[in-house]
Order: sequence, then C-alpha cells, then structure tokens
Amino acid sequence: MPSKMRVRFLGSGTAVPTAERSYAAIHVQIADRHILLDAGPGTLAKLAKSGVTYLDLHSLWLSHAHPDHCLDLVSILFAMRIPRPARRAAFTVYGPKGTKRLYQRLNAALNGWLTPRSYTLLIRELGVEKVRGPGFTVQTARMDHSAQALGYRVEAAGRSLAYSGDTDVCSSIIELGREADVLILECSMTDELKVDGHLTPTECGRIAAEARCKRLVLTHFYPVFDGYDIRGRVRRYYKGPVALAKDFMAIDV
Repeated sequence: MPSKMRVRFLGSGTAVPTAERSYAAIHVQIADRHILLDAGPGTLAKLAKSGVTYLDLHSLWLSHAHPDHCLDLVSILFAMRIPRPARRAAFTVYGPKGTKRLYQRLNAALNGWLTPRSYTLLIRELGVEKVRGPGFTVQTARMDHSAQALGYRVEAAGRSLAYSGDTDVCSSIIELGREADVLILECSMTDELKVDGHLTPTECGRIAAEARCKRLVLTHFYPVFDGYDIRGRVRRYYKGPVALAKDFMAIDV
C-alpha cells in the first residue's frame, strides 16, 4: 500500500441533502488503516460502495454531535454487532466532550442494540491534544461552532491533512491548517447569507491564505450555492489550488 493518504468525500452536503450531496463524511485511508472524519446519515452505505466495510474501519473521529455529522454512528455500531462475519478488532470513537453521553443515550434509546458483542468499543473524549495512531497522528483544535466542536489535523509519512468540521472564523482553524498539504474547510453559506458558526467562500479564502496551505478543498455546501461563483470569491484572497468537494471525489495527500 502507498504511504500517502487517500481521501474520499462520502458526503459533501449538509443537514439539507440534495440528489448530488449527502451528509458530511470523509474516509481517509493511511496504508491499510481506514478512518472516518464524521459520519452523517448514509455513511456506512457509501463506504461500502467505495469497497470498505465495517470490518475494515479502524476509528471514527467526530467533529461534533449535530445529526448531519454523527448520526451514522448508530448504523456503524449496529453493523458491528452482526455475528457472521464477527468483528474482532477494537474500534475507537473519538470526539469532543459529550461523545460518551451521546453514545450512552443513543444506546439506551435503542435498547442496547449498539453494545458490542465480539469486539472492544472505546470512546475517547478529546480536548486540545495530539493522538497517536498506527502510522499516523491526529492533532485536535477547538472550533467556533454552536456545539462542542473539534477540528482535526491528520499527519502521516510527512504529509498533512487538516479538517475543520463546522466552524466560524477563528485562530485555531488557521493554526490547524498552517502549511497543510490539504486543508478541508466547511463552506456552508454564501457571503450574502452569512450564518454564525459557519464559513462563507470569502472567509475560506482568507483562512487558506493566512494558513498558507498548499491545497484547499471546500465541502459542506447548502443548496443556496446553486449557480454561485464559489471559486471567484475564494480567489480574491487565496491563489493556490482550490477544489469543490463532490460525493465520492477522491484525492491523494
């Protein structure tokens, strides 16, 4: 397997999905390890369409507990209870403060059907820290959103990928994306329809320029962007490569 990271956008949309864009989820493959950054509804099915199953997953990194980013935690853990083939490898769910309570409440509401039977489930709540995985590290940072939220910077084999989750403009997303090979920013609303806790194209351009990232990818688009010149707004400030994520779009880091 190549040592670089392979990134696939399973969902590039928001709480209002469209025929082209579903809920937030990003699959990252590092050598033979498969991790998820967020898991909105439908993530497990889209992952399977990409050739990866619940048996292959190493860990899930939730940015926050809004349903469009976390609800397929239920589907993933329910699938992992299936006895044949049984999952044996441990599975870790990372997230901000409140992630353990989220799991406990979901499991209680579903009468215990998320409780592991053949593997160990670990749920780890993170502050601002660096986590070491097999062949990669993840640095966290607090984001400016309406819920407890984290951004993640994944580093492996000398390459770096930063992901904002949901956030407004803040110094921590600039630092998280500092000179990253790829910076993935949410871009929820147009400049004219700015909403607190989310980014606009112009704000994304400013963040990318200040962070001096090598490549910028925008995701998490509401339908208001139909016919909108996103790249034009970004390029007022950021002159590097810009991509607009689509469901199943893949890039190498």
